[in-house]
Amino acid sequence: MTVKGWRLLGALVLALLAACGKEPAPAAPPRSTVTFLHYFTDSLSGGVGETAQAFNAQNASHELKAVSLDHEAFKSSIRDTLQAGNPPDLYSNWAGARTAAIVDQLQPIDDVWASAGLDRVFPPAVTQAASEYAGHKYLLPLTQHYIAFFYNKRLFAEHGLQPPATWEEFLVVCQRLKAAGVTPIALGARDKWPAQFWFDFLLLRSAPYAFRQRLLNGEERFDDPRVLAVFARWKRLLDAGYFNRSPHPNSLAWDSGANEMVYRGEAAMTLMGTWNIGYFTNAAHGWVAGRDFDFFPFPVIDPQLPRVAMGPIDGLVLPRQAANPAGARAVLAYFAGAAAQQAFSRGSGALAPNRQVPASAYSELQQRVGDEINRSPIFTFAFDLAAPPAVASLGLDAFADFLAFPQSYPEIVRQLAARAAVPGKTRQ
Repeated sequence: MTVKGWRLLGALVLALLAACGKEPAPAAPPRSTVTFLHYFTDSLSGGVGETAQAFNAQNASHELKAVSLDHEAFKSSIRDTLQAGNPPDLYSNWAGARTAAIVDQLQPIDDVWASAGLDRVFPPAVTQAASEYAGHKYLLPLTQHYIAFFYNKRLFAEHGLQPPATWEEFLVVCQRLKAAGVTPIALGARDKWPAQFWFDFLLLRSAPYAFRQRLLNGEERFDDPRVLAVFARWKRLLDAGYFNRSPHPNSLAWDSGANEMVYRGEAAMTLMGTWNIGYFTNAAHGWVAGRDFDFFPFPVIDPQLPRVAMGPIDGLVLPRQAANPAGARAVLAYFAGAAAQQAFSRGSGALAPNRQVPASAYSELQQRVGDEINRSPIFTFAFDLAAPPAVASLGLDAFADFLAFPQSYPEIVRQLAARAAVPGKTRQ
């Protein structure tokens, strides 16, 4: 072997010896798992998968595992897992009465609120309405939706119609559509909750907001003349044939049924939340907001009443018996951020409660939704999120019964009033 060869061999041996003497690099600690049970599914799923992936890509300490359930299954699961003492680390939940009903089984998140500076992020009105219960912060708001009429612009244009502002104008629109052979209103109430928007708005546009709050709190009775007047007005719409009759509302889904009727041009409009924006603009439909479809607020019935805007605020809550509260708090802080909230807005059609999301992140239609909310002095949650859960269940059943037997509304309302007025007798 040449001198040069011996030198190369020696260098190789020294390198191997040095490598053998090195301590191996410590392995990164495993990431803790954060379990998240939510109801953002099917037509309402926009944003959650994208946001969970973004969190996992950026966080070296925790891995978020999101599991979805449909709305009705979720309502049972959250109750069962809390009672059994084996909850996930985070739940999605609806702000309002649904959170108030389980607040004793949740952990306050005041520490997350303080450390992330969330008083600068969320408007005080949103915080007060959605996040605060019994003097503490319990819910982190994710999405703010708005209930309105979504309508097929081509149909309105073909029949020379403009979005109505008053009840009288609304009736004229319905009459003209019906005379032209178009179903004016598509209602898919198979899951019961879509029908509540009709009860709520007919009441909020004809009676003071304070009366509605007393009604839902049990301080007024459902057989009050003002409530009976709501059902009488609703019945006149049904009698006039302004709703779909085949399929019947109680057998039609809100998305694959009522929304599709509007999309196909079989019906002109449907009363639904801003999650319809995500539905109509998805890849399966490809509608352009403002060009193919648009929205208008529920028309004014009594101009003396202040305008009330309505919709749910979805959020995250932390169970008291969560197995990984530290990881859950990291997820809460991330989901409060502008990027995460913008992703939820983009996927769902909702407005982001985080006011640091720029206006440019919203479509022109979403910006007009925000204007409607801002010009309404009152923002409230829908019936099943504003009433105690037991009363909400009774009400949804009564609305379904009314749609099936509208002529029987006096007896349906009488039974609703009797059941809601007797503590412990309401159906769960």
